[in-house]
Amino acid sequence: MGWSVDNGGPVHGVAPSGGAAEDRWGALLVPHELVEQHPRSRDRAFLLVRYTVLAAVFTTLFAPYFFLYLKLPYTLSVDGLYLVSLGLTLLILRKTRSIGLAANWTLTCAFAALLFQACMLGGVSSLAYPWLACLPVAAMLLRGVRGGAGWTLIALAGVVGVGVVEAMGMLPDAPPIGGAARGATTITIASLTVALSALAWLAESRAGELLEDLQAQKQIFQQRAVRDWLTGLANRSLLTECLIQSWERSRRHGPRGALFFIDLNDFKLVNDAHGHAAGDRVLREVALRLQDTVRSSDLVGRIGGDELAIIIEGVESRHDVGVLADKISEAIEEPIEIGDTEVRVGASIGVAFFPDKECHFGDRVTMPGTQAGTVGARGEVDHEAVRRLLEKADAAMYAAKRQGLRYWVHEHVADVTLRSSTQLVSEPPPAA
Repeated sequence: MGWSVDNGGPVHGVAPSGGAAEDRWGALLVPHELVEQHPRSRDRAFLLVRYTVLAAVFTTLFAPYFFLYLKLPYTLSVDGLYLVSLGLTLLILRKTRSIGLAANWTLTCAFAALLFQACMLGGVSSLAYPWLACLPVAAMLLRGVRGGAGWTLIALAGVVGVGVVEAMGMLPDAPPIGGAARGATTITIASLTVALSALAWLAESRAGELLEDLQAQKQIFQQRAVRDWLTGLANRSLLTECLIQSWERSRRHGPRGALFFIDLNDFKLVNDAHGHAAGDRVLREVALRLQDTVRSSDLVGRIGGDELAIIIEGVESRHDVGVLADKISEAIEEPIEIGDTEVRVGASIGVAFFPDKECHFGDRVTMPGTQAGTVGARGEVDHEAVRRLLEKADAAMYAAKRQGLRYWVHEHVADVTLRSSTQLVSEPPPAA
């Protein structure tokens, strides 16, 4: 069983941030899930869609100019094939869900179209020849640093190849041009290709570093949002969300679960006698002992101060609860070393079972700020139900403390309270 917090929608009214999600027309073309796990894959997919659409628009607009006014041969055929390749790019992205395959396809088609036009329309003097230098920039944006480096070598080979082939006299319509001018043009375009690639590489590398820093900071803030800063245990927020999930599982599939509410005895004496640093040391040690005592599937959390809680699923009997409560108490009561001294603390434990129909109102949601009668997304369990269950466990804990017992279990099914693994009483615990 894995504990997770539902992130299916905005929390506390916070709207989703801008970016790819706001590109409605692009969202129709980009698959919801991409094969790549890179955090920028979806952004690159939207960029590829924009590139494809803009390339199709400009190709359609300028094709008549090149064919009718400049009377360049092969223009309509090449542009038509290129438009088909752009359509296939979107189809490949949609079907394969791979930005790598789709980007490599569109870059290959663009390179082939530019190389063909450069060879057929004048070599180094053609209008298509300088555009080969821009190919690495698009590759860096669509494929990242590694993919961009590979396409830089391909573009550089194309630029040099056109110049070499023209120098060998193998291009049919190349205008007469001196060898020095041809070499200078080839070197200039090749240098421009490397320069643009280097600038794109610097920008992409810096963007990658910033993204890694952002992801690291995001993880830190997420941990701080759901983890107690002192003990590393789940905080009250995470404990509440996980209790809702556990409650729903028990309600739908069974068996029932139990919420342990733990208060440390004599903890204030440790703080008064040894200082708050010693108290923090005790809390951290108790947290480790609790995690070692329960199963890995159970969740240990800190509610606040010296109050802790444990969510236990799959409770078969009240006897199992008593055995576990004794184990927890014995683990906490072991001496704790603080410097050259040893301190001891005890524990008063209150237990409440769930599902508990007394803690909710059927389909009515009672979360703060929500009108009664509104149907909740979580079924019968909400934050108000969790709050009431915590109150029951808290009342049971105070009953155990007043009676001088290790634990007190509130049993709502039989409306009795279990004080130990062998004793039953007929009346409920006193009110807190």
